[in-house]
Amino acid sequence: MGALMSRSNWPAESRHARGYGTAWDKLRLHVLRRDNGLCQCQHCKAAGRVTSATECDHIISKAKGKALGWTNEQINDPSNLQAINTDCHKRKTVEENGGKPKQRIGLDGWAI
Repeated sequence: MGALMSRSNWPAESRHARGYGTAWDKLRLHVLRRDNGLCQCQHCKAAGRVTSATECDHIISKAKGKALGWTNEQINDPSNLQAINTDCHKRKTVEENGGKPKQRIGLDGWAI
């Protein structure tokens, strides 16, 4: 069964219930340290940019990993994670969603 959705289209489950609890926080820090706090995305590397990273990205997204039959351990394996900056993470997510940006929700709970 999919995630419960609130009226605002944001999952009603906590970040812990979605797999982003204490263990994820430790793994995220490990990946950021491993990658020396630098963005590892293809865009930055191809452009020769050295950019600070503050986020941790699944190289193969959680959704695609699940569709491929991967276990949670495979999805969250450090070899499938990379340090990434916020702009690159947003761009990569849009690309993975077929060019559709994440829908913005207004204070009234409806899409804007």
